[in-house]
Amino acid sequence: MRVERAENRPKRSAQHVAICAVLLGIALAREACAADVFLSVAADGTPQYATQALDTSYLLALREEIAQPVASAANPRVGKTTRSEHLQSIIQRVARRNGMSTALVHAVASVESNLDPTAVSVKGAQGAMQLMPATGARYGLSGPHAWRDPERNIDAGARHLKDLLARYHGNVPLALAAYNAGPGAVDRHRHRIPPYRETMLYVPAVLAKSATLSTE
Repeated sequence: MRVERAENRPKRSAQHVAICAVLLGIALAREACAADVFLSVAADGTPQYATQALDTSYLLALREEIAQPVASAANPRVGKTTRSEHLQSIIQRVARRNGMSTALVHAVASVESNLDPTAVSVKGAQGAMQLMPATGARYGLSGPHAWRDPERNIDAGARHLKDLLARYHGNVPLALAAYNAGPGAVDRHRHRIPPYRETMLYVPAVLAKSATLSTE
């Protein structure tokens, strides 16, 4: 491991400070109320939080997880394994197989698709990990059956994320930024998180979700 002398270490960028502020704000907002958390970033980069979208600048940062009702004779279906529980077991298996953090893979799937294996975005990203067709094909997804298979989709997404982590030397925020905006965007911005609104919201949302899952 290369150790830099203190005087040679780069100062923390304003972007890094902003990300930390967003993470802290999301955590505080979530502690303050058990509800969805919406985030708006002002022109000067100041994050603002609310439990509802106060105007069109607010985007959902964290969604409240509703507890599942207890199974009963009147509601026998509740006792069955839910889609979310099934995907969680797949995520754990895939993460172990690829030497990945289960919490991180789970967080990406949660933010990308809300753990919906049938999700398709307006841009064409598909499955729980919301992979674009070209990316999915690179990791062995070909044909509609492969795309509909939750385990194959999550495995492809996890391997893609693992490759991005290797590309950016274990820098999780940069790997997440590349997952969202593409590695080309990260490289064009000199290995910094691209100043795209969606990406600036996406990275702290995944990090916050991953941190929450890691403590459960």
